[in-house]
Amino acid sequence: MDRLEALKHPTRASRRSARALAERTRRKHVDTHNKNVIHCRTEAAYTCQSSLLSLLHAKSYNTLRPIYQDDSQRSIEFEWSFPTGSYQVPFSALLEALCCQETILSKLPFLDALQQNLVDALHLLHSHNISFPVSTSYLAFSRHHSEKWNEIRSLRLFLPFNKKACWASDQLPSSWKTDQLTCAESIFFVPKLLIRLAATPGPTVLDLASQQALAVYLKDHPCYKYDDKYCLNISPLTAELAHQIAYCLAVRGMAEKSRDVLESFFGGPLPLPEPDTPPDIICETFSNLRACTVESGKHRADNIVLDHDLEAKLLVDSPAMVARFVCCRAKVASVLKQPDRRQWWLIAMDLYDAFLSSQGPSSRLERACAFDLYHYRPVPS
Repeated sequence: MDRLEALKHPTRASRRSARALAERTRRKHVDTHNKNVIHCRTEAAYTCQSSLLSLLHAKSYNTLRPIYQDDSQRSIEFEWSFPTGSYQVPFSALLEALCCQETILSKLPFLDALQQNLVDALHLLHSHNISFPVSTSYLAFSRHHSEKWNEIRSLRLFLPFNKKACWASDQLPSSWKTDQLTCAESIFFVPKLLIRLAATPGPTVLDLASQQALAVYLKDHPCYKYDDKYCLNISPLTAELAHQIAYCLAVRGMAEKSRDVLESFFGGPLPLPEPDTPPDIICETFSNLRACTVESGKHRADNIVLDHDLEAKLLVDSPAMVARFVCCRAKVASVLKQPDRRQWWLIAMDLYDAFLSSQGPSSRLERACAFDLYHYRPVPS
């Protein structure tokens, strides 16, 4: 009976114990869902994240500021270490701002300073044996609320949580420090390249590495206005970069400029293949057109000596690339409402089926071909 009464009327100590247990459970639940807590799976990851945040914060880098650490849970509670009145913006904000600059050349010293700030941060972490791989995913900026969104000078480097950071070990290549510093510099390579293109009024010759890097950036950011603002003066163009410029212009509805890029690349208006022309013959025709254009360009620019690797990439030697160029031409025909747009799309779909379908669609235009989004194919009876 006494035991039953004790259960009905718990002691003050038992109530405190129950409340403490409930509070611990609540805190654990909140921490699990709190966006301002880093949970580390291993002790090494925990000590690494703790050390690098302390190092960066001690040197006044904009990063996460640790405010509480739970060694037993391997968790770090933090707050955003922004200057007063500032907020975080992604790396793409820099790219977006570059599209809207009228005096872009004056921004080059500022980009140099941002790059040097990142390199200095890496040197600091490397000196403490911390590997900190960088990419645009692990890089951001802060901006004051009073600054305009397109003002590059208002951006300040911000280093968010980097899940790939770790203590250096034998598992890393011997060149890991140099590799990360090189990667940091490459992040700012294309923004600086855009400044160079903007500052050059006439035709600009770019080496193969520059054209490949620019093509990747355009592919990753097809909606930014680099293509018509900074890229139309590049000459000669590799097939990869020419396609990417034409594609970006076409999907943004700038069909006439996209057509101009295609016609310049192939040496004139693209001929519409006859119905039922075999895909191999179509590819051979367009490849030959490009080869003739490249050859005639050599005679017009005898004083320009191109690198052999770049010269090889000027040609269209891949049926898949021909298919992508024809997709762009079909999109141009649709935007301009040309009477032959249906035939262009039928040709594009045939080339897609022959040379691209095995790997699946990788762009909006390829999806239009893969699923006949314009409903141009005859309906089976």
